[in-house]
Amino acid sequence: MKTKTHKIYYIFISTLCLIISYSQSSWAQEDQKPVLAEETTNDSSLTPSTQKKSIPRSEPNPLNSLLTDLSQLQQDADSEIIQLGSGENEFHAFYKESSSAIIHGGAIIFPDDRTHPNWPIVTNPLRIGLSNYGWATLALSLPQTATNANPIRTLPSLKIIRDRSVADEIDPPVTPSENMAQSIQEATPKTDHSPENYKLIMQRGAAAIQALQQKSIKRFVIIGVGTGATWATALADNLQDQADIKLLIINAQQSQDVSAPILLDLIPKLKTISLDIYSAPPGHTIKPYKDASKLRIETARRHNLSNYHQSRLPQITNQLSGQEWLLRYTRGLLTSYIIKAEKQIINIPPKPAPSINQQPGATRPPKQNPI
Repeated sequence: MKTKTHKIYYIFISTLCLIISYSQSSWAQEDQKPVLAEETTNDSSLTPSTQKKSIPRSEPNPLNSLLTDLSQLQQDADSEIIQLGSGENEFHAFYKESSSAIIHGGAIIFPDDRTHPNWPIVTNPLRIGLSNYGWATLALSLPQTATNANPIRTLPSLKIIRDRSVADEIDPPVTPSENMAQSIQEATPKTDHSPENYKLIMQRGAAAIQALQQKSIKRFVIIGVGTGATWATALADNLQDQADIKLLIINAQQSQDVSAPILLDLIPKLKTISLDIYSAPPGHTIKPYKDASKLRIETARRHNLSNYHQSRLPQITNQLSGQEWLLRYTRGLLTSYIIKAEKQIINIPPKPAPSINQQPGATRPPKQNPI
């Protein structure tokens, strides 16, 4: 009896040992599986298709995204968003055909660098309003302003001082001349964008004129709003001998682009009719704008520019409630200084030729007033 009991006990103990050893081996295999998977993923023998490909990061362009949204949200049925230029200088322009039977010409609008062609103050009201009075309007989009980057910090920090103390123990110290040259090189500001905006904007202006010429328009008014007055004046200066171009600048400011010309240096070169109207935006004092406008008119008078006319606007023209008033005033300026002035020049009668070799007793023609 005891022998049978010992056999049963032996079989039970051996079976229990087998179960424990099997469970331990299975646990060991489960623990090794992640390691094997990790080793296989780090294996260099994997094909490129199984490895993750790095996707290059695209540089965001908020201005282009804004223009795309504006083109989709455009509610004016008569307006047309066209693409001008080619290659890297392809851009959007907001075109509105004249709704009048008599077409006076085309108005090309340069908006402020900090706005867009559909800006609700000055730009868009003139773009839509002037088309009702015989002007085909074309508002351009400008490239992003290229400005100087902030200079790199040159004052030493505690970490830099500690690193230098450790480096001096290993390497010999740098001479003062080399240190100064390095600091000057680090402090030199770099531009955020290419300084070719002047060339790009002039090409855009020329493309706008060609687009209007294809629509049988021969007279052009270049309108510059805010900092866009710098680019409008530069385009009028470049093309005033090649086409019938007039200039209108509204609240003119100097563009902060690194490639922008100086506005005061362009005024003496103007030969065409130039209209300068200004006012102070809300929340700003009139003195800075008045001083800048005074410099412009004094520069024009100093160079005897009889075709340069300046007038001051009320501050309401920089608010939504004053856009209708601004439209009427701008239309009156274009009518008085461009349309009627050219008609008066055409209707001036020529002076009669002096009579020569008259016969004796012939009556002389009556004197005519040349005016």
